[in-house]
Amino acid sequence: MIGAAAVVWGLWAIWTAILPPDILPAPLSMAATGFAAIAAGTTLTGPDPDLDRTAALPWPTRRALHLTLAALVVLGLLLSVAGTTHGYGEPAALARNCAGALGLISLGATTLGSARSWFYLVPFITIPPFVPISRTTGDGVLGQILSWPLQPAESTTAGTTAAVLLVLGAAGYILRGSRLNTSARTAG
Repeated sequence: MIGAAAVVWGLWAIWTAILPPDILPAPLSMAATGFAAIAAGTTLTGPDPDLDRTAALPWPTRRALHLTLAALVVLGLLLSVAGTTHGYGEPAALARNCAGALGLISLGATTLGSARSWFYLVPFITIPPFVPISRTTGDGVLGQILSWPLQPAESTTAGTTAAVLLVLGAAGYILRGSRLNTSARTAG
């Protein structure tokens, strides 16, 4: 989680140095959330897949605890700069974005493996800033779904999208774990 802290505080420090007070672009907030979630995603499996599949205690409980702790750490890092002149945004929007981002990371770990867990999240932190959407609750439903990380905290559609992503990703990861790495390097 040192990487997550470095991203969140590093981006905050850079933007604090170059922007006037109270201006922090929404895409920067989602980028910080996304990159912190990506750092957490690298911890969703260990170096030995056989060891990951065995344990005296059931893995689903451990995986659920792991995701919960990752969410709390990422959200805590984002909220650690709240109250400064360049906070990352409203706590409700940060919690929603953290939930959705970790849902996508978990889904990626379950289907692609932890090394590629970031594949599903990257489009949501790189494309929406360039989509011609007004980023208000007056946007159409599809616009709010596609740009859920940038919508205001009161957007029910964005909140529902993030919740669905979290439930799908967390359920898959908690029940199945991270996909085994099947690359040529680890197979030999």
